Amino acid sequence: MAENKTAGKVLIVDDDPEILELLRFALESETYHVIAATNGEEALELVKSEHPDIVVLDVNMPRMTGYEALDSIRNNPATCLLPVIMLTSLSKTKDKLTGIKLGADEYLNKPFEVIELVGRIEGLLRRTRESLAANPLTGLPGNVSIEKEIRKRLESKRDFAVVYCDVDNFKSFNDKYGFERGDSAIRLAATVLNEALSVEGNEDDFLGHIGGDDFIVITTIDKALLISERGIRDFDSRVPALYDDDARAEGFIPGSNRQGKETKIPIMTISLGVVKVAAETYAHYSLVVEKAKDMLRKAKTEPGSSYVIG
Repeated sequence: MAENKTAGKVLIVDDDPEILELLRFALESETYHVIAATNGEEALELVKSEHPDIVVLDVNMPRMTGYEALDSIRNNPATCLLPVIMLTSLSKTKDKLTGIKLGADEYLNKPFEVIELVGRIEGLLRRTRESLAANPLTGLPGNVSIEKEIRKRLESKRDFAVVYCDVDNFKSFNDKYGFERGDSAIRLAATVLNEALSVEGNEDDFLGHIGGDDFIVITTIDKALLISERGIRDFDSRVPALYDDDARAEGFIPGSNRQGKETKIPIMTISLGVVKVAAETYAHYSLVVEKAKDMLRKAKTEPGSSYVIG
């Protein structure tokens, strides 16, 4: 039998059995899977063995306080990003600040409205999942969000465009100058694409970072070319500043081709594959991405920065 999908696993930590039962009932009615502990030591064991998605942690408990448990969670690399909501009957500002300084994501005073706590759990889980889905280098939405956005556009039955963007000659640049300057090149690509969307695009346009030097733009068909042209123009004008003076003057860096032969590697350019997605012409998001990749491969055969539309 298939396991029912839950909204998430919640660890409730409180030494009051009535509160435990009240929260268990409320959260399970919202399809959360609930596990419970009555003290900080037990909570840490459950965090380790059960891997909850979020912890609701009381401050005043026997054997180990909520503050001590929170401190342990934050100082463990395996759990340091685990979202935690603190519950307390202590209403002084300094008590709240103690929890926040130790890394509590939310703070709720007792007595509290159960519906408010459930709402805070839902909101914090959503923000955490979105944050973890983002690319750590650029802060842009990652693959999970990209798939979600394309699926949403397909389901809307409206025409749209997907632009697959890739930096040419990035590997050679990264090999010569190192990861730090390579990261600067990736951030530059993210910046110029984001600026192109801001100037030429729509309010609900989307920019995602697939990984490495690959990006996805989702916009309307009428804006795709304007965004592509501006992105190319701005990237070409700003990327030379990442190179040393001699490479900038000569227009290339020494490197090796795929056969291992020494060659001259041109200054980085950017290629974009644009696919126009008419309503109901694509059954799955992966087909859209593959089509955009096909257009990108064609763009990369052109000299310099370019885009190809399909």
